[in-house]
Amino acid sequence: MKKTNAVLKVILCVACAILLVAAGFVTVLSVQAHRQFKDMDTETVHAAPMKFDTYGNPENPSVLLMHGMYMDGSMLSYYGTVLSSSYYVIIPTFHGMEGASQTVFKSFDGECEAIEAYVKENLAGKLDYAYGISMGATAIYHILQRGNISLSKAILDGLYVANQGAVAAYMTCTSYYKFHQELLAGQDFDLGMMKIGFKLMGMGEDEAKAMLRDDMTGNAMTFANMSRAAYANYTYQVDVSAHIEDTVVAFWCGSKEPYAIKSNRIAKPHVAHYTERIFENLAHGEFVSKHKEECAKQIASFFR
Repeated sequence: MKKTNAVLKVILCVACAILLVAAGFVTVLSVQAHRQFKDMDTETVHAAPMKFDTYGNPENPSVLLMHGMYMDGSMLSYYGTVLSSSYYVIIPTFHGMEGASQTVFKSFDGECEAIEAYVKENLAGKLDYAYGISMGATAIYHILQRGNISLSKAILDGLYVANQGAVAAYMTCTSYYKFHQELLAGQDFDLGMMKIGFKLMGMGEDEAKAMLRDDMTGNAMTFANMSRAAYANYTYQVDVSAHIEDTVVAFWCGSKEPYAIKSNRIAKPHVAHYTERIFENLAHGEFVSKHKEECAKQIASFFR
């Protein structure tokens, strides 16, 4: 018995030591992440206007489509074409994600201000409908919380407002930048620790690699822009004082993406009128990227 107790004490001491080392590592990484993102705030913002692609007749009801993180507006060009028979479709590209144009992504406020300015100038401050995927969904949610333009209906697909933290943002942007450089060089790549992140999106290794190859290869982003976008996305805080009263919101996500499901739970209490759909056996972004015809039908159906 004494020997057993001694062994248990040793195991407990080792476990405590491991936890202390792990806590120290996370603390150091967190400090490093916050320092990196704070240092980047001093970078001069390029005054280039936001890129907007439009489809269809401006006299038709307006639709705003917002793409995901580390993508650009071309991710949604299929939907611009399909929806343009009935709607005037507007697809912005986040600053810093336009490819060769090296503008600077700073914050959701900065991006939303550019979109709001476009809507005020071209649509008298009124949007009829909006759809956003992932980071695009968060941007639309932020526009709704800001309350500076009118919007009748919005679909938030794969919303991320669960505040994963600066460490997750740091690991994501450094990993994605590495993947991106290897993709541009035509090399194969290893997901490393990001396998965990993709698993939380509901993706296996092959699915994640296919997504990265399809959507990131031609999009030449700087590390600074990737870092700021990740930080804005992963540390987003819902404004609990802002209640969305006048927009009907549809929360969409796949059953395989727990962070989006958690984000919906956080966001719904601040929306007066909403519906929710969880698509069985789908991961983050799979409905919009792999089931385009059906997704377009569902988008149009909700807008009617």
